[in-house]
Amino acid sequence: MFRLLVVPISIGILAFLFIYFIASTIASEPGIVSYVAEFALYLSNSYFENMPPIIVSYISNLNLAVVALTVGLLLTLVTQLIVIIGGTFICIIKWIISYLQKDRGKEVVQELSPIDMDSRYMGSMPGEKILGRGLDTIDRE
Repeated sequence: MFRLLVVPISIGILAFLFIYFIASTIASEPGIVSYVAEFALYLSNSYFENMPPIIVSYISNLNLAVVALTVGLLLTLVTQLIVIIGGTFICIIKWIISYLQKDRGKEVVQELSPIDMDSRYMGSMPGEKILGRGLDTIDRE
């Protein structure tokens, strides 16, 4: 949920703040607005015969705040779409890997024979002869 909402929204807010405050100091506000208006006109002319009314109203009300808000929202949506597509691919890849491993993991586990231990260690009182200590004494006797 964190990746799905918080990261794209924060990227969109950072893009808005960058365009609204920093890009206006690098390039002039009318220059930024005219570039966006030219791009909107180019897209409108290349994809539509008549310019849709929503694009006409967008271009007529265009200023730096609208440009920054538009870029921030578009970047939020694109980032969210990338996160969703990436998560879907990762889920599909994990499913394929688990499916392939499930077929290979059908080996039968063989039971091991019980360990033959000296009866002194098996029947000793707790704390008397601790298992693991003094195993060399078996070899000596």
